[in-house]
Amino acid sequence: MISPSSQVIKGSPLQEWHVRIVNKMSRGHRLFIHCKSKDDDLGKHDIRVGAEFSWGFKTNYWGTTLFWCYMRKDIYKAHASFNVFWSSYDDWLSYRCDSSDCIWTAKNDGIYLRNVPQKRDELVHKWQPGQ
Repeated sequence: MISPSSQVIKGSPLQEWHVRIVNKMSRGHRLFIHCKSKDDDLGKHDIRVGAEFSWGFKTNYWGTTLFWCYMRKDIYKAHASFNVFWSSYDDWLSYRCDSSDCIWTAKNDGIYLRNVPQKRDELVHKWQPGQ
């Protein structure tokens, strides 16, 4: 039996989350990423087509957990920089991630977020010219 004080309610502080960055660009296009939070630098990574980089964490008690990433396409010299996770009472991200698993996918035309309940990718960020 689980005591009420040990249960983690969806959207609550200390909830466990996972973020995945997937390279689904066309053949030969490497994806460079650099992701971090206020407290953690997750390093710089080159992701080949079909591969991914992922991490897991628990949100903080104050509901201020935030991760952001810089991404760059190697061949086209285009980039995107944006928040990949934020704690919020706004249900937009929580719904799409099904309250646990945020899947960001780099494609040739931009960065998509997987809408897990609807089983489809949604274009969220177009690539910006330059580095």
